[in-house]
Amino acid sequence: MQASTAAPMARYPLTSGQSSFYAQTRAQPEMSGSLSAAYRIEGELDVARFAEAVARTVGQHDALRIGLCDDGRLGDPTQLVRHQPDGASLLSCQQVRSSSEEQFSRYARLVHGKDLAEPWDLSTEYPFRFRLLRHSPTVHAFLASFSHMALDGRGMALVLRDLWNNFEHDTAHPDRPSVPQPQSFVRAAEQHAAGGSPRAAGFWRQRIAENCPSGEPPTERPDTTGQRRCVIAQATVSGAERAMLRERSRNHGCTEFQLTIAALAHAVLTEVATDDRLHVWLPIDARSPEDFDTSGMFTVSLPVALPRTGTLREMTRQVGTEVMAVAANRQMDHTTLAALQASFRENDTSRGWTVVASYFNRAQNPGEKAVQGIVARPGSYPADFQYESRGVELAVLGGAGPLNITLALDPVFSADTAADRLLSAFSAGLGGIRLTR
Repeated sequence: MQASTAAPMARYPLTSGQSSFYAQTRAQPEMSGSLSAAYRIEGELDVARFAEAVARTVGQHDALRIGLCDDGRLGDPTQLVRHQPDGASLLSCQQVRSSSEEQFSRYARLVHGKDLAEPWDLSTEYPFRFRLLRHSPTVHAFLASFSHMALDGRGMALVLRDLWNNFEHDTAHPDRPSVPQPQSFVRAAEQHAAGGSPRAAGFWRQRIAENCPSGEPPTERPDTTGQRRCVIAQATVSGAERAMLRERSRNHGCTEFQLTIAALAHAVLTEVATDDRLHVWLPIDARSPEDFDTSGMFTVSLPVALPRTGTLREMTRQVGTEVMAVAANRQMDHTTLAALQASFRENDTSRGWTVVASYFNRAQNPGEKAVQGIVARPGSYPADFQYESRGVELAVLGGAGPLNITLALDPVFSADTAADRLLSAFSAGLGGIRLTR
């Protein structure tokens, strides 16, 4: 079996993405720390071959074997690479006693949700949970959960790609070597830590100087006990509505995601914010070109600063310019990263809420896989979960098919008409796309 080339038990620094996420989870322990995928597998699955494919994949990707080491000093922990776990720790297999496939699906969604809700302790655990549930010889559920400290969206896509490639090669050509060896994540983390850009440090020093935290004491968050935790509004944009949104984006000279950011920022500044500047936290993939096919956690949360504008068109122009500038200066040393996050998060703390936007292209993940009569269909067992938000959180899922938009609002906005005003202004910015609650 191939294994990554990282030295077992050596200590490695965190990437900027890991450091950023670690700081967020310390500040907001209620936030989700998991990524997941779920497949319905149809056909007579060779469980032994599938388990071997899982083992090969874990051996190839050292991001799946990291552990965190906190030596008691201030600052980030370090990470190490553990040895390959044994079969029982790799894949949990369970025969589910269910009278119907509908009952089996409900159980699979329940298990999936529990895995996502379970916190991670990477000082003792591996950063993955793989489950194979059997309903019948021809129907299985494969549930995969990953710690976000180990993988970002791109990293999970690479792991799933190699898992199915390993299974396909093992099934069709058992004597051939597996898929090509991926690059070591922790080696890349070491290189990133030693290679921060002086230009990026200068860019963020200027942004920190312009930020000027208010110095006001933290806003006391209201007691939401017994209340709904978030206001959730969603839209599935397809057909004529999607064509309208694309045309509107073209007219504003931006992408669909940039338009949603601009519409959100314009709505927040118009309806609820008292400041003349707003920053939106945006996940940026900090991989270098050499790391494009390296799994792991490289995505760093960076603030996109947006002054108040008179029109949506001005805001979209600002969003496009600022997103490009932030992305160009995404690779920095940890001291600069810590300074910028402390500065901008002080604003969030004094105001009492944050604004976050994220985009994921569903085409990154492997789609339906058919191997030797086995068909694996992704997205089959969506977990039920409660959104958690300390502000305004926008999530956009794009790629092939419809555009899915979810907006989660903190309960602080539901005390008066703020939530309704925000949703109405956001919808208007998107050309009248209807959001359902």
